[in-house]
Amino acid sequence: MTKKSRASISSFICSYFGSFHRARASVAFAGAPSKSTQPDRRSHGLALTAARALAVATLGQNVHAATLSPLACPLDDSLRWVLCVSVLVGLMLLAVVLWLEAMDHRAGAARLARTLEQHGAGMPELAESGPRAIVRLARAINNVRRRQAERDVAHLDVQAAYAHDLRTPLTRMGLRCEMLEDASLREAMERDLAQMRELVEASVASARLQRSVAEPLQRVDADGLLGSLMRDYREAGRAIAVDGRIGQPVMACPLALRRVLANLIDNALRYGSDVRVSARVDATSLVLAVVDSGPGIRPAQMEAVFAPWVRAEQASVEGKAGSGLGLAIARRLARSMQGDLQLQNRRCGGLEARLTLPLVVA
Repeated sequence: MTKKSRASISSFICSYFGSFHRARASVAFAGAPSKSTQPDRRSHGLALTAARALAVATLGQNVHAATLSPLACPLDDSLRWVLCVSVLVGLMLLAVVLWLEAMDHRAGAARLARTLEQHGAGMPELAESGPRAIVRLARAINNVRRRQAERDVAHLDVQAAYAHDLRTPLTRMGLRCEMLEDASLREAMERDLAQMRELVEASVASARLQRSVAEPLQRVDADGLLGSLMRDYREAGRAIAVDGRIGQPVMACPLALRRVLANLIDNALRYGSDVRVSARVDATSLVLAVVDSGPGIRPAQMEAVFAPWVRAEQASVEGKAGSGLGLAIARRLARSMQGDLQLQNRRCGGLEARLTLPLVVA
């Protein structure tokens, strides 16, 4: 841009300020002829600064300040205060908007963090609402969760298929074992085959049970479900005592809840005696405890037994049957229902398996 064009634009800026001031001065002179209409030096300086700022914004950073130095753009005090107040109000509004946006982002991030902390791997679908950044983050987490669930299902299908296919060779080995003439060798091989069949069936059951993690949560009559399960045990010749009553619905998956309780009761019957089920209600949760009078579990192994294929040391030494998958499956199902499963040795001897589930809030 040429020097002449810069000067013309600068002249336009100052003529704008000058014409505006002259109009206000003529009005002031008509209303109060006794007052002077000449602006003071401060008005001159402020007008020159404003003109320079507009010129820099219009012509760019390369404009020379000397272009505007000889120009006088008069500006009275009232207009100066109007401009200052307008700028101040604009900055305050901008600060309020930025503060509200920051608080909205903070609330959305806190909501996501709270959901992840409460539910962990078994969290429900996150709500995709709020600021755009929070919506994008929630959508990304939901997509990762869905892809992970699809991979888990594929792995479980492969596990179940391999375990199912092992049944055929095990059956052939059992038939060939019957043709052995050495009785002691035949009995030893039959015990090994029985353990292998148990592991195969446990693998198939593990895959099927973990597939049921996707069962949706619903209102469940826990008293009715517990009564039905106890009738099944009585018909099988095992009387299980129940202490307490729930008296209100619970959020759970009916099939998964029944399998968890059956698993805990079967473990108690296998390793102990005097098996009882205790039910109590806290402020926001239901606690179902399966207790026995068996040997319990060593404190160092209390968490290790929840890992797949891990069995308690006492059970391994005593030669108790089992695959080491029961507690691992039970805890996974409990957490899929937004609950938890913990073990604790009783003071009077035996073990307590405590299942905690959320109640339905009326």
